[in-house]
Amino acid sequence: MGGKKIGVDLGGTVIKMGIVEEGSVSEEMVFDTPVSEGYGAVLDCIAEGLGKLLAHCPEADCIGMGVPGLIDSRQGTVCYSNNLGWENVSFVQDMEKKLSMEQRAVKVKIANDAQCAALGEALYGAGRGYGRMAMFTIGTGVGGGFIRDGKPESDRYGSMAYIFGHEALESKGRMCNCGRQGCLEAYASAEAVKKRSVSLYETPQSAKEIFEKAREGDVRAQCLVEELLEYLSRGAVNISNILRPEVIVIGGGVSASADLILPRLQEELKKGVYGYAYAPVTAVCAELKNQAGTVGAAYL
Repeated sequence: MGGKKIGVDLGGTVIKMGIVEEGSVSEEMVFDTPVSEGYGAVLDCIAEGLGKLLAHCPEADCIGMGVPGLIDSRQGTVCYSNNLGWENVSFVQDMEKKLSMEQRAVKVKIANDAQCAALGEALYGAGRGYGRMAMFTIGTGVGGGFIRDGKPESDRYGSMAYIFGHEALESKGRMCNCGRQGCLEAYASAEAVKKRSVSLYETPQSAKEIFEKAREGDVRAQCLVEELLEYLSRGAVNISNILRPEVIVIGGGVSASADLILPRLQEELKKGVYGYAYAPVTAVCAELKNQAGTVGAAYL
């Protein structure tokens, strides 16, 4: 896995990209994702950033990208991404064409963004040394990834499994961006926390602000954090009983609040995972922080 590579982590809020070597990211670039401006604008934004990175990494002949949603990585298609508002787009073909117009003929490989983050953590982060690792990425949505023996599992389509954020936890719960009710993402994502904050504060509060307020003793913020942890724990227990990972890695922006997340999550895993004493599941926070997706994408 030696040598310099380029990875891109396309999120519903920001695009992160950089040159990756032995799990470390250099020349990192971060852009706001111009979702509201349409598919073409997102391609243009990525291509502009990659043009600059390729000038510093001329040896790169293939670029890995993590994209949220259902990804047919073999065909290079984004089948459905509710956070981006895309359906059946030929992302790889369009991206390669866009880059070739910039006089750089490079190949593009895509996979689900959370699966990329999980791969990054398995290779160079909190999942090193574990045979079975699951990951929740908590940001605009809730993503999921599962890695066995340091490799992403391949299915017929390539990257359509482990959509943890859309496990239904309430039969008549909140409406999710995906069009269904009661999904984990509607309760435990950073966006869900921000939406819920509107009913408690005069202006919307980001998840980061809510965690800071909770740490300072703000009762309203503590209630929001408690709700997130209740549903995240429920989702993590379900996944643990199905996939039985040795470790669950929590990534995304909220991983910076490990002191508020891990004790409660570990307690619920102990209570809810079947036969926990015989095959325990350990909850940890991502070591690569918000660079896990970029690192994993680079090693697709």
